[in-house]
Amino acid sequence: MTQTERLIFISISAAALIAGGCTPDDYDRDGVSPTARSTQTGTPMRPVRIGFDGPRFDACAGSGRITNLNSKGENLLSVRDAPAGNAREIDQLGPGRNVSMCQQVGNWIGIVYAPESDEEINCGTSSPVQNVRNYEGVCNSGWVNENFVELMAG
Repeated sequence: MTQTERLIFISISAAALIAGGCTPDDYDRDGVSPTARSTQTGTPMRPVRIGFDGPRFDACAGSGRITNLNSKGENLLSVRDAPAGNAREIDQLGPGRNVSMCQQVGNWIGIVYAPESDEEINCGTSSPVQNVRNYEGVCNSGWVNENFVELMAG
């Protein structure tokens, strides 16, 4: 393919993406197709991403503990499938639960945490990964409000 043919191909490809209302950045920035939606709220689901600090550092930059919950209420923190208060609740965490803090969007923290039955499981967040990617390990992940996570290390 000649240089001119490559430029024409790139221009046509870019025009097709723009006409379709979708850019490659939609996938890179959110880590999810723009058409993926929470079934309950219509809020875009957003997987927690890891590896922002590069291949020489841990996949998640910090570790924290759930805190500041209302002990007179349910005393549980909602974990959501996107960084928004109206996103679908996928889990609840009690005070003192340890979490890996992997990503921040506004005042929401993308966390990875072991299932309650096994706090000692290795979630793979304290080892480097080659590039930024969605968390797809053996542990749970989701989004919590930053006001309820106390930074322990990072």
